[in-house]
Amino acid sequence: MSRPPLLVLVLAIAVLPALAAPAATPAAGPETGTIVTAELALQASNGLHAHLETSPNGEMVTLELRRQGRLVSYEVAGRVTEAGLKVRFGRLGLIDVAFTPTRTLSSTEPSPGCTGAPRTLREGTFAGTIDFTGERNYVRIAASQVKGSMSVISQWTCPEVPALLSRARRSSAPPSRKQKRPASLEVFGRHCQCLFSAGIHYPKGQGRSIFSGLKVERSEGMEIVRATVVHGGASAFVFDQAAGTATVRPPPPLSGVGTFRRRPGPDLWRSTIRIPLLGGAPFTPNGPDFLAGLYPEYHFD
Repeated sequence: MSRPPLLVLVLAIAVLPALAAPAATPAAGPETGTIVTAELALQASNGLHAHLETSPNGEMVTLELRRQGRLVSYEVAGRVTEAGLKVRFGRLGLIDVAFTPTRTLSSTEPSPGCTGAPRTLREGTFAGTIDFTGERNYVRIAASQVKGSMSVISQWTCPEVPALLSRARRSSAPPSRKQKRPASLEVFGRHCQCLFSAGIHYPKGQGRSIFSGLKVERSEGMEIVRATVVHGGASAFVFDQAAGTATVRPPPPLSGVGTFRRRPGPDLWRSTIRIPLLGGAPFTPNGPDFLAGLYPEYHFD
């Protein structure tokens, strides 16, 4: 069974884990010659950790909330300039703040032979309106002033230099026949834009499993991603690649059991698994809308 291309993209979002990779350096926009990005540290209620940042091109804003393996992110178009940031999260809230720098963390001059303004990273204070209330009141964020940082990436004009390309040889010894093989089970809904995935691998010979449930929604111009991730032992994911079977019993806060069997035509997936989501209704990945596959790889690195 071939892997649906959408699944690869959604998995990358789902296991953000533990979940956060460093942001890529943005390219300067030809319209203004600079790109401005910002990050804000926010205080949230109910033990949640909140973080707001703009996308590498400065056009989108993401508010992310986390607590013990549960994640919700809200992405929506916003406006950020050297003066401040303004973004509306539909009926959920508004952040409209002015930026006052207090310290320059870095200032990078153009590379030799290039011309342009320095690229700066400044620490400072964002002051104004900060107001957000999550669905079903699962979280409240309210403040008039928070700390954060702003990066101004100026466009540099540089002479063209031939690129030197090199290929690094990769060598990897084939796994021992006695070595336990990893596996992944992936179940996604064709219409609900939701996903359940499980993986197991054997670092240092001990089986470790991970389970994640994810749902993507769109509302009032926002893309909302809700995910719950939990870790377990080897007994939570039992599989037989040769027979094409698997049984998963994810630990709390997930509940229920799922069974998979490979067969001619659509593979058989049955589940009572229930996945809770912050700010949203729980879902059960079961029924004719869901497609499942068992794969001899671990997709959570």
